[in-house]
Amino acid sequence: MVSFTYVDTKDALYEAAREWNSAVDLAVDLECENNLHHYGAYITLIQISDKEKNWIVDVLVLKEIQPLADILENKNILKIFHDVSFDFRILHEQFSCKPRNVFDTQLAALLLGKKQLGLGDLLKENFSIEKERKYQMADWTKRPLDTKMLSYAAKDTQYLIQLRDIFKKELQQKGRWSWAEEEFAVLERADFSYNEQTFIDVRGVKVFSPGQLGIFKKLFLLRQKLAKKVDRPSHFIINNHHLHDFSLHPPQWEKVRGVHPIVRKEAAQFYAAVEGGKREPEEIQVKEKKRYSQQQKDLFEQLNELQLKAADKTGIKGHLIINKEQMSEVASANKTDCLRKWQKQLLADEGLKLG
Repeated sequence: MVSFTYVDTKDALYEAAREWNSAVDLAVDLECENNLHHYGAYITLIQISDKEKNWIVDVLVLKEIQPLADILENKNILKIFHDVSFDFRILHEQFSCKPRNVFDTQLAALLLGKKQLGLGDLLKENFSIEKERKYQMADWTKRPLDTKMLSYAAKDTQYLIQLRDIFKKELQQKGRWSWAEEEFAVLERADFSYNEQTFIDVRGVKVFSPGQLGIFKKLFLLRQKLAKKVDRPSHFIINNHHLHDFSLHPPQWEKVRGVHPIVRKEAAQFYAAVEGGKREPEEIQVKEKKRYSQQQKDLFEQLNELQLKAADKTGIKGHLIINKEQMSEVASANKTDCLRKWQKQLLADEGLKLG
């Protein structure tokens, strides 16, 4: 069992923040509800560790966590996360918080060419620690949380500082520490806006006729409204497969099966949604494809080949060396301004020359 301090009062939060404020580095992890058991995406717990202690902050109870947000934005304290992508989005969405001075152990693992990138795999490889899988799909909104669940949560940050130390040393030995520094700096400037799925994002709808898409949009929005009402994920109300089929062949809503009971209860709203969709067809705006000259096409192909060569030589995934968007920008402008210094050097070493 991992020992930790449970923070669920304002006074306890301010007391913990005084300790965090004197730290050189802190490990951070989040437990969230993300449309798995309930409606919406939001933070339930934030785990913090320094080199000696662990804390679990009950965000669901506290609601406001400004002292902790201030710590995350403090450029003088290094914050160590594992995979910042979702964590940064939800922190920004819920608390307008943008962490500064960050080390991402997953990004470090990518730059080292590691194949297994999950935190569980890395803890097992470096510390022979096995993460308990039974809590991976747990409902972190339940209160009180039992001690075993909280201990599981605390374990996610307990070893992150040591993992950072190991990865930093390996990056330095491989001559890639400056690469990591560039990437971590980019994380601070990146746009981590949280965007919910829209009706256009659902697989299979782009082949719908305008009338069918109009119906799908109305059903999608009604499903979302009812999901919020009963505090259940949208797919609990009607899954995407059924929503797709119902847009093409609307059922008798008061008798439909394989859906949440609220669908039958609110059948009138579903009939109205179908009729509304028929009256308001939707057109998908097709983006005009970029046209390349032959010279630009040749450069794009050259970049693709150099990416493969560099990936094979370094063991790093190709998209990190140069992704498709960067290839397109370089090919269009005949400049490498969009690339990091380490990317430019790596591609130059493989023979990239711009005319």
